[in-house]
Amino acid sequence: MNAHSHRSSQQPARGRRATLVLLAAVAVGSLVSVSAHVIRGVTFPSLAVAFVSSPTATPDAPIKVTWGAHDTGISVACFYTANTSPASADPQWPRITAVGLELPDRRSGFALMEPLNGEWELVEGANAVLSGRGAATVDVAIVARVNPARFSPGSREPLGIPPGQTAARGNGTRFCVSGPFPDGMTIEQMINGVVVRFHQVQPPGLAVDLGIWDSPLRLVPLYPQ
Repeated sequence: MNAHSHRSSQQPARGRRATLVLLAAVAVGSLVSVSAHVIRGVTFPSLAVAFVSSPTATPDAPIKVTWGAHDTGISVACFYTANTSPASADPQWPRITAVGLELPDRRSGFALMEPLNGEWELVEGANAVLSGRGAATVDVAIVARVNPARFSPGSREPLGIPPGQTAARGNGTRFCVSGPFPDGMTIEQMINGVVVRFHQVQPPGLAVDLGIWDSPLRLVPLYPQ
């Protein structure tokens, strides 16, 4: 064991990265049939919980955007996010205030297609630091807008997705995003790399937590560079 550990420590950094990338690819590729994911906060796993699902129980491919016979390289992917967290002392909290996807390679050029009610905006290349797990770059994130009073613009409702929703496909909020998603990658595989942000998790309601797929196969980062 000691000799093996010594050899491993001498392995070039490039080789270690290649190994991690291969492991991530194997994990993602072997889970095509997982169409819904339980998400738990890394700090408060029993208090910050979400359910993220693809549109159907079968492998869902993003819909390609074509111009005649020309492939634009752009496709549209939709998924659902339900906030299954138990309500705190204030029944409106904790709320989901951001949902992002960590994708292979570094990608940009995404646009939010749904919802378009002014309560959400799209951010690219967000840095997610997960306590005790590491850090990852979230290629595309859908973030709740908030005014200085911490309410959604034009509304007296708090920002984000409220707690107490049921863990079932199609529940919660449907998000649709267009962009250069990886060829051949299903929505189910994309959800493997989802990161969810929760606000006001614990009394007195000041804690922010980030949640990821509750699986030993969820590496952080999922796609090392």
